[in-house]
Order: sequence, then C-alpha cells, then structure tokens
Amino acid sequence: MEDSKRNPENCGETDIRQKDAVECADKKRNSLREEMKNHSVLCFAAGVLFAVVVMAAAWTVYLYLPFTFSPSKPDSLSAFRKTKQIQRIIERNYLNEIDEQRQTDTMYLGQVAGLGDKYANYYTKEEYEKIRMSNNGQMEGIGIVISQEESTGRILITDVYEGSPADKAGVKKGDEISEINGTKVKGKTTTEVVALIQNDEPQAVKLKLSRKGKELSFEMKKEKIDKSVVTSSMLEDKIGYIQISSFNKLTPVQFREGYDKLNGDGMKALILDLRGNPGGLVSACCDTLRLFMPKGALVYEQDRNGKEKHRDCKGKTPIEIPVAVLVNEKSASAAEMFTGAVQDYKVGYVIGTNTYGKGIEQDSYLLSDGSVVKFTVTRYYTPNHNDVNGTGIVPDKKVKASGNGDEDKQLDAGIAYLKKQM
Repeated sequence: MEDSKRNPENCGETDIRQKDAVECADKKRNSLREEMKNHSVLCFAAGVLFAVVVMAAAWTVYLYLPFTFSPSKPDSLSAFRKTKQIQRIIERNYLNEIDEQRQTDTMYLGQVAGLGDKYANYYTKEEYEKIRMSNNGQMEGIGIVISQEESTGRILITDVYEGSPADKAGVKKGDEISEINGTKVKGKTTTEVVALIQNDEPQAVKLKLSRKGKELSFEMKKEKIDKSVVTSSMLEDKIGYIQISSFNKLTPVQFREGYDKLNGDGMKALILDLRGNPGGLVSACCDTLRLFMPKGALVYEQDRNGKEKHRDCKGKTPIEIPVAVLVNEKSASAAEMFTGAVQDYKVGYVIGTNTYGKGIEQDSYLLSDGSVVKFTVTRYYTPNHNDVNGTGIVPDKKVKASGNGDEDKQLDAGIAYLKKQM
C-alpha cells in the first residue's frame, strides 16, 4: 500500500506551482476588473459626449430653425415660409438692384419695431460701435446734439460742442435742421438724422438750417471729438453754475472737476442746468448724484415681473449750500431721474417747465454677430415712488423760457431764488 503522504522531494515544487496558479488567477481577476472599470469610464464618457451633442443640436435647432408652429410668431414655420416667398417674388420682379444686406438689416429692425416701443431699435455692429463711443464720451461727427420737437417733428440743435467743426462753422444752439447732404430731414427720427451725419461717406457734411426764419447753409468735415457734457462757471455773488447736457461715462468725472473748482473758488450756492438734457446712462446719472446727495435711495427700478430694486447713495459728501435746478420740456429720462432725486430729498428747488416724461429705461443685448437690439425693460420711480412716465416732473416754480434770445428768465429766476436763500 502506497504512502499517502507527499514525497518530501516534490513538496516545495508543488507549493510553488500552486502559489503561481493563485497569483495568476488573481492577476486575471484584477485585469478583468480593470478592463470592466475602463469600459465603464468609456461608456460614461461616451454618454456624456452624446448628451452634449444632443443638447448642442437641440440648441442649434432652437436658435436657427423655425421652432414654433404658431403663425403669429415671427420665428414660426409659416413666417419662415412667407419670408422666403416674399424674397422669391422680389428677386423675380423688382426693377432696381437689390441691396440684400440692407434688406436683412431692415428685417431685423422691423422685428424690433413690431414691439410698438418707440425707444426700441436694432443696430448693426458698426452702428453700435458709434453709440458705444458716444456713451464713453467720444464721437465722430460735427459736434452737435439734436432733439425732435414732439408736436411738430422738427429736428432742433440743442447744443454745439465748443471747438467742434459745427462750432467753428458758425452753427448755433436753437438752429433747426432742414437738410443734410441734400437729404431732407422732414419726417425722419433723430436716429435717422444722426445716421445721415455719421454715415462713413462722405467725410464732408453739408447742412441747411433755419435760424429765426432765415435759411442758412454750412459745410464742415467730420472729426473725432471728446464730448464735453459738463460746463461750469461762477456767476454773480459766488453762485456756481453747472450745465449737464447729457449723461455718459465722462459726466461724473467732468462734474466732479467743475464742482470741486467752484467749491475751491468759494461757491455759496449752485445752479444745476439740465435744460435740453435728453438723458443717457442711468449709471452715470447716479454716479453724479452720489457726489453731493445725502444717504438714501436715488431711484427705484421695476421690471416686467414687478420685481423692484434701487440704487443708493452712501451720502458721504452731501451738499450744504442752496441749490436750484433748471429744467424744461426737453429734459428727459436720466435728467428726470436726476431732478426727481434732488426734488424729493429737498436738496434743490426745481425751476422751469414740466419735463418730458420718460420714466422708463432701455437695455441693449449683444447678438452673436456683434449687432445689438435695444428695447424697454424697466420702469423707474423717484425716491418718493413718483411715476414720471407720460407726465414728467412738475417744477417747484414754473417759469416759461424767454422769447428773446438775449435774456434767460429761467436762469434769472434761479439766481433770484438762491439770493434769497443765501
């Protein structure tokens, strides 16, 4: 009978083989686990990539293809078909040469104009660059500020920048523009009139103006101009005078310079002239107010959902001398916001005529090709929650403008008021 015990000579070799087999099996199991792990990672990554591709495709479809079947929406399938149909008819039958880029830009403008918002607009990349320059305190043009008389539609020059081409040519504040480079401006908006002046060609601008019933002609070349929107001087009896023609990024800086100089010269009272100021940047308006207003809310803003926010002043340097604010029917938007804050806090006494009545704000949205759409997004209220939209700000003392250009009854009224307060 064989001995059941292992041969001592073969024992070590058998143990080694068994150990190698176990290690080999472990390696295979680990390798399999690693493969399964890598496979899971690859499957997860593929799933994520697929989800991203699907979302990108869906977003592309949403942005660039007709998405809604409602025939009343401009991005509907029926509107897309109709646009194509109109274009084919034009291409087959229109007599003159077609400017396709102008057609396309006008189509975008029409989409925004369809809101019925008179402050809404569409700007090409080039057009918006000029607006951006203007908001930064720069401009390329002849150096005038214009406004449109609401009752008659007349285009009037409300300011002429000192040293500008228009100033050197003899153009004056109050002139009415009738023609630009041979194009009559009757029936055109201020935006269209500005476009006629700022058009890349020609470099020279020919104006036909009306001044006190006389027709005048001027010719000048466009230049790049740093806009001076704030002017200051010292009047009689140490009464300071600061005129703000609009609110852009340079307004707070220029205001501070004039304000500090007047204070350094011993100013005892201050006139703030906002007549003819069409408004501008809300941020610039509030930054200017923060230089002299007391602590508190400067303006309340309310969006389409009724959500309200406010812009505050810390009140570190409140003014302590009498103030008079001059306004008229052309003082609008940010100029009314400015006046409303001064009036509500009783920091200043408002003199002149009812302001324009624009108590709403617009915002601009940059599109992928650099063009921009702008429309109304917010209604604003004065610190006392007064709504000025459509009504304007009522002065504390109503004074009509002088009929005679040699006198200024509103300014005289401001000086007379301040003298009593000093």
